[in-house]
Amino acid sequence: MSSANSKTHSGIPRSEPSTTGLVSDSIVTGVMFALVLTIGQRLVGFGRGILFCRLMNDQQLGQWSMVWSYLMLLAPLAVLGLPGCFGKFTEYYRQRGQLNSFIGRISKISLFTTVLTSLAIVAYPSKFAYFLFRDESQSGLTICLGLALVVVTASNFLGTLMESLRQVRIVTIMRFITGITFAVVGTGLLLLWQDASVAATTGFAISCLAGSIPAIWILWKYRGDLKNTGEHLTQATMWKRIAPFAAWLWASNLLNNLIEVSDRYMLIHWSNTTAELAQGAVGQYHSGRVVPLLMVSVAVVLAGMLLPYMSEAWEAGDKKKAANQMNMALKLMSIVFTAGGLVTLLLAPFLFNVVFQGRYNDGLMVLPLTLVYCIFFSLIAIAQEYLWVSERGKWTALAIGLGLAINIVLNMMLIPMYGLHGAVLATTIGNGAILLILFAFNYKCGCRTDIGIWICGALPLLLTLGIPLASTAVAIVALIIIWTNKIMNAEEKALIIELVRSKFGKFLPAKFQ
Repeated sequence: MSSANSKTHSGIPRSEPSTTGLVSDSIVTGVMFALVLTIGQRLVGFGRGILFCRLMNDQQLGQWSMVWSYLMLLAPLAVLGLPGCFGKFTEYYRQRGQLNSFIGRISKISLFTTVLTSLAIVAYPSKFAYFLFRDESQSGLTICLGLALVVVTASNFLGTLMESLRQVRIVTIMRFITGITFAVVGTGLLLLWQDASVAATTGFAISCLAGSIPAIWILWKYRGDLKNTGEHLTQATMWKRIAPFAAWLWASNLLNNLIEVSDRYMLIHWSNTTAELAQGAVGQYHSGRVVPLLMVSVAVVLAGMLLPYMSEAWEAGDKKKAANQMNMALKLMSIVFTAGGLVTLLLAPFLFNVVFQGRYNDGLMVLPLTLVYCIFFSLIAIAQEYLWVSERGKWTALAIGLGLAINIVLNMMLIPMYGLHGAVLATTIGNGAILLILFAFNYKCGCRTDIGIWICGALPLLLTLGIPLASTAVAIVALIIIWTNKIMNAEEKALIIELVRSKFGKFLPAKFQ
């Protein structure tokens, strides 16, 4: 990095970014690379999910489902939301030549708090086993969860840092390695290890460790580019700048992950059945989430990539560009995921009756609503980015908190009466409420939208109409998109056409190039 100083658009001195060394990926290159490799990774993950459903009974599958969700909940919780600041502030401190201080301080605190959380779980396994699984006999699984937490948190930390540096290809490779390793090692351990849920947890920890290697290598190779070249960054100045953002991000992540796990947690603790049968119900639920969660994972990847680019536009003073990036991502995701959900429903009888050997009928019954709420959750991951980039994280936390309250109240009412079906319905309503509130908050905070955003927000509901009606409705929506500007406006269509021509022009007929 050069130590030469220049002025930002706001007149604040900053260190001129280096033109050599660690070069950021462009948003188009990064997204295209990520999509291609992510699709391959998700196909591997889908195969692994099928094998897990075949190799475990519903109780073991339920235990693993809860472990995975607890890891996703505890990892950001343990680090106090601090690594989430990378997406917003890495570019800010890079421009000022203070990146090394920023990263180093967050790294130290994150390591300390993660180890402390892990030790607490390992020290009191029986108490945590009952709290997490309603079963004190699962203390061995709880210890495994506590140890795995350190590795999973480190992997998430490195991935978030790479995203903030706009090293999209490295992040995608990390996730690809993690997915491949988990499929191979996890399946192998399931075949060799009697305790299936412990085997799956161990395999996941090993895969996260393997997936961290590319990030470690990049950080070591380009460590010189991360050195401080600007003025000394005082502790007070840094924490005053990032602490409010981190606090609201921590709260938002906690609420997001509580929504993700709340219905299954309440199935275990709120059902009028034994712990074993409740865990079996969670296993049935997991089978219905195998495909929908692929969509959620893709959405989380895209949201993580989108924030640094929106932040770059925002720091450059182009707020309209940041809003347009988010709105277009929302529309494309809703359209593609709804179409993908329809294909999933068409293939579901074969998947559940043949591949899953007819063992997860309850999972098949709740699949349409599961698809709807997972698509809602995917849109939520994108919709909240405008509030984060504009440093209005408290509005995100408020929206998610309101949705979580609705979710919990409905779960309390519906689970005792309808069991699994009640839990899925409660979560669908809760996620839909969050999405509507986020759209309203974005608009209030200056993100001007067209009617297409609201239409796309409602598109996933078509999947509840049954396959014949849903197919007809999706076809009509496709015609509206092609022949009118009601959903995708002319500018968005032009960008998509230009992208297709630039990336795939040589494969198209001459008249379309």
